[in-house]
Amino acid sequence: MAALTFCVQLPKLRCFSLSKHCNIPTALSVVRVVCVLVGSLCFVPVALGSSAQLAGHWEGTMVRDGARLEVSFDFSGSGSQPKGTFTCVTQQAMDYPLNVVTISADRVHFALGDSLGFDGKLASDQIVGTFTDDGAGGKFTLHRSVPDVLPYDVVDVIFRNGAVVLSGTLCMPRSPGRHTAVVILQGSGSESRWGTSRFIADQFARSGIGALVYDKRGSGLSTGDWKASSYDDLANDVLAGIDLLASRPDIDPSRIGLHGHSEGGIIGAIVAVHAPSKVAFVVAEDTVAGLVRDQDFYRVSHQVQEAGFTDGQIKNALNLYKLMLDVACGTKPYQELETASQPFRDQEWYKWLAIPPENSYLWTWYRKIGNLDTLVFWRQVRAPVLLVYGERDQLEPVDESLAKIEASLDVVHTPYTAISAPNAQHNLTVQPKPNEPFFWWKSAPGIINLVVAWVQHETAVSVPIESPKVLPKTQ
Repeated sequence: MAALTFCVQLPKLRCFSLSKHCNIPTALSVVRVVCVLVGSLCFVPVALGSSAQLAGHWEGTMVRDGARLEVSFDFSGSGSQPKGTFTCVTQQAMDYPLNVVTISADRVHFALGDSLGFDGKLASDQIVGTFTDDGAGGKFTLHRSVPDVLPYDVVDVIFRNGAVVLSGTLCMPRSPGRHTAVVILQGSGSESRWGTSRFIADQFARSGIGALVYDKRGSGLSTGDWKASSYDDLANDVLAGIDLLASRPDIDPSRIGLHGHSEGGIIGAIVAVHAPSKVAFVVAEDTVAGLVRDQDFYRVSHQVQEAGFTDGQIKNALNLYKLMLDVACGTKPYQELETASQPFRDQEWYKWLAIPPENSYLWTWYRKIGNLDTLVFWRQVRAPVLLVYGERDQLEPVDESLAKIEASLDVVHTPYTAISAPNAQHNLTVQPKPNEPFFWWKSAPGIINLVVAWVQHETAVSVPIESPKVLPKTQ
């Protein structure tokens, strides 16, 4: 489906399906195993089939077509509503909430997103079973384990932007002194703090950098509604997060920066312009360079080519989609779109476009963002910038986007660094190509390490070099 999704990134895990690319935004080879601390575990014998027996930290593997993926799960709660989270270092996901967890006698069922389901048998300290993943499947084995203790503090925080209450998690190094810190911005759509963003925060904190990750307004535990908000509203949410960090005695307010993917990169540039004295650096991954509506049309023009339609159908689809963007941006009336759509309503390509009904929030929301030109802001950014793009990004024109943002930064002599992740998609993951043998998708190797190292370099505290002392002459 195409309609006005604008690089929608599913909440914090850049693909719900563990084995199939979802064409959805939000890096990678990681040298550490991330474990989730969910509290002390007591290995006390309990009745088979109880939620208490399931509670704890479990590590193991998923196997499909001979390919293995290391994963971990954490289960908590008791009674009829146990809860669980998913972590996978290879796929850069941490603490991602499971949708469903049920246990009956020795049978356990849990689900991640809409497509991935697990069914296993619980026996003492092991769960063995099968999983289905968007039509495919395989086997999994988990064993109970003791989680490693995180080498940093995790603090739940609340901050406010007017009437909007934002709920987040702050990951802070335990080392003494005032630290560099980063606010992690969300992509488009509804996003909580978990999954990809939580993993990125983990990597920053392990490297001595404080990281604030929070539920986007209208998502998770945060109030408000992103569907009724402008980019300025979201930028002010970020500023509230910066102010929270700056108020802490263990954070240096002159070394607070931003990390944003896709739409998060847009918001990062806006914040850096609105409050230049509060932003020390900007990391923007796979972000839009130019009009938002142009990026949306580029996305659909590539996706429709892969949908199996004829040249004539593709032409009709793109003409109608362009008209839909005009209506969404407020330059043409909805009735014109209704009239133009009438002859095609029974066509498969028209159903694929998924044009929203007239009462959809998209028509009022998109009017606030569709005509925004991001280059207007990039030409005013003064803080150092790191640009990261996936080489195989199908949602953004990579070379063109880099050239446009670089030219904008050059106008004001802003220092920047640009990285292209080989073979990576828009969400900075490496996926199997069509007709290739199956392998588990993975986060683009090394990118998060480069991002952290760049931030460390840009915010390093210089130590004054003392002049050589003149020793007194000896007699």
